[in-house]
Amino acid sequence: MSAFRETNEAPGERLHLSLALANARRTTPDGPLDELASPASLRGWLSAHGFEQPRRCGPAELTEFRLLRDAIRELLEARIEERVPERTAVAVVNRAASAAPSVSQLRWDTRGPQQVVDRPGGRGPAVARAVIAADAIELIAGDQHADLRACGAPGCLRLLLRDHPRRQWCSTRCGDRVRANRYYHRHRAG
Repeated sequence: MSAFRETNEAPGERLHLSLALANARRTTPDGPLDELASPASLRGWLSAHGFEQPRRCGPAELTEFRLLRDAIRELLEARIEERVPERTAVAVVNRAASAAPSVSQLRWDTRGPQQVVDRPGGRGPAVARAVIAADAIELIAGDQHADLRACGAPGCLRLLLRDHPRRQWCSTRCGDRVRANRYYHRHRAG
């Protein structure tokens, strides 16, 4: 994982790959950033998020990941705003989730029996999209959806999972920006 991602991820991105993918396009102090700008950057994003380097990752795969990112973002925003999302977004996520078959398996160790999902032959961009889409479905339909938020800082595009009841921003930088702006306007008016 790159140093930038480690120090600048929004709350919840480590737990949910779908949130990390939705935030792969954002605004930084240096301007807009798209972590899926090219097939090479897509390979880097997949590697940074624990996926095996795909042998083939070209323009078609990049387009599919961008479509999935936009669909997940639409679904997360719809859940936050308590509205019905675009039908195409639901279709894109469902199509991606169904791309890789999964098999429930039993694992038994010192903690006892556990059901785990195994993806036989689980490699490549289609499987990565399936895993991320399944994560999005779990996030949107599961209990954590109540903690989904859009960053409260003006101009910030990132989404987050609130990890504290008073959390409003995706990062310290966004919170500091908002507080500095409030301070400036309060003292300028006085």
